[in-house]
Amino acid sequence: MSEPVLVLLPGLGADVRLFDPQCADFPDLISTAWIDPERNETLAEYAARMAERIRSSFPSENWPLVLGGVSFGGMLAAQMAPLLKPDAVVLIGNALSPKEIATSLKWMAMAGRWMPAPVGQNAKFMGRTFIRRLGPMKREHRLFLESMIDAVPFSFLQWAGQAIFGWEGLSKVDGKLVRVHGELDRIIPFPRAGLVHKIMGAGHVPNVSHAEEVNRHLKAVVRNA
Repeated sequence: MSEPVLVLLPGLGADVRLFDPQCADFPDLISTAWIDPERNETLAEYAARMAERIRSSFPSENWPLVLGGVSFGGMLAAQMAPLLKPDAVVLIGNALSPKEIATSLKWMAMAGRWMPAPVGQNAKFMGRTFIRRLGPMKREHRLFLESMIDAVPFSFLQWAGQAIFGWEGLSKVDGKLVRVHGELDRIIPFPRAGLVHKIMGAGHVPNVSHAEEVNRHLKAVVRNA
């Protein structure tokens, strides 16, 4: 049997570059750029449209698949699972319900809904403030994340904030589920339920700050899918 395709979706405020630390170990990794959300589109509706785009990247219709994502991307991956029917779902720093997300993020999303788009240094200041909330990381990792959040349209962040906190969440995920989570995640505190691999000393983006350890888990999931 062919080795499964590994498809990973980036987190909010990031793009496909988020998986640069995974590319050496997974040269055939598939990620995809965000599509523009439609007006008042729900997270589930957006996930369905993203699923169609991802499906077009498959080598063939029945190719084995490991589907996953980081944070917001993981929420979308979990929501896509019934549509793409992966052999395994791997969620990194992810919530399966808005209730698992830090309350402060909900207030930020509510305030951001009515906020005019910041420009220039104000936009960069907001992005850098958010990055510092993600948990401990090296300066090089922080700068890497800052380079991505600077490029994300504020309108996308506004929409995603509303979509996340308007999402019903999932009580279960179709397929084999593996969760990888930073011990010191300040955005989505370490979950108490399910099979979770704890990355000691890591914050919200362990695939960047602790890439080698996360890659080991990803290899195990792909190998056993």
